[in-house]
Amino acid sequence: MKARQALMLAALAASAGLAIFGDHTPKGGETVEPAPRPQPAAAAPKAAVPTAKHKRAAVILALLPREDLMGPRDEERPESSLFAAQSLDRAPAGAGVQMPVAAAPATPGLPFTYLGKKYENAAWEVYLAIGDQTYFVREGTVIDQKYAVNQIRPPVLTMTYLPTKQQQTMTIGGEE
Repeated sequence: MKARQALMLAALAASAGLAIFGDHTPKGGETVEPAPRPQPAAAAPKAAVPTAKHKRAAVILALLPREDLMGPRDEERPESSLFAAQSLDRAPAGAGVQMPVAAAPATPGLPFTYLGKKYENAAWEVYLAIGDQTYFVREGTVIDQKYAVNQIRPPVLTMTYLPTKQQQTMTIGGEE
């Protein structure tokens, strides 16, 4: 047994001895009495007074209107309120009429479900699925003439959506 363990065992034995054989009498020899409880200021309503038949009767309080508890509703709150309703469709004051900007063709989100990956022959192979169709892809793979796999560097797979030539990424986890 190491010296540190022997010292800890001795300290444990000493504290156990004090807990068991120590003096447990309160100092001064006085007993402590409970403090007197204050009596309720108002008498309870007759409906809430327990009877001999019902020892504990439930007290139901009157409902308070929401406005008394929470304040006015959102549409009635002043604009300076922290929780006032906010609308993003209003034009800011002083903003002139703006011409609509032609939107770029939207790139759809990646339709693939990530199934797993494998590192083999110094290259990553990723398993993807669309519905019932499963794809095993590596760098340079083209999927259905829509997506080209550019780079596989865990935790990210980078693909290009070929119709718009926009790159998208998918999280595939670390190098486990």
